[in-house]
Amino acid sequence: MTKPNEDNTPRINVVGRHIEITQPIRDYIEEKIGKIEKLAPQILEVSVRLDVEKKIHHIVHVIMKFSHFKIVVHAETTDMYATIDKAFEKLRAKIKKWKDKIQSHHAKGVSFVDMQVNILENTQSSSEEIEEEITDANNDSLPDPFEMPKVMKTKTRPLKSLTFDEAVMKMQLSHDNFLVFRSEEDQGLKVLYRRTDGNFGMMAPE
Repeated sequence: MTKPNEDNTPRINVVGRHIEITQPIRDYIEEKIGKIEKLAPQILEVSVRLDVEKKIHHIVHVIMKFSHFKIVVHAETTDMYATIDKAFEKLRAKIKKWKDKIQSHHAKGVSFVDMQVNILENTQSSSEEIEEEITDANNDSLPDPFEMPKVMKTKTRPLKSLTFDEAVMKMQLSHDNFLVFRSEEDQGLKVLYRRTDGNFGMMAPE
């Protein structure tokens, strides 16, 4: 589990792609995080990724981690500072919307058991990676695009006991496509997944 710094301030990671992370940008982000802390003081870690595509698309991804859940937001404008503002405003809106459930969820704690997950890695690279490989390897042969993904490693993830409302809250906050959990209502294993129409579906083994 990620731990905050010794002074109980959250760990802050800011990375840039096609943009230099200057001290003014870092200070601006840390100021935004400080304001969010007043709404949700149990923050453990904040990861912020800044990206500039085609010189005009300024993109910000923020992942804010708490002890039992995370909040993920994404924003895009034509100005980096405006994009940072937009991302953290989305973050603030999510926290305000779910504040009562977040507080009760944090206060009760979450029971869980360990669950092993196989991590698959597709041998086919993305188009950008392939272009880099072509340049670096001077047109050497590329991986077979039809080769099946391989199990690269196995990780242990917590299988948490949640109510249905808590599971929905976690999906809404994190933007994950699915969540595996043990239902507090009937102790059954459930998979909550995001449908293409924006609603959720639920699966349970027989």
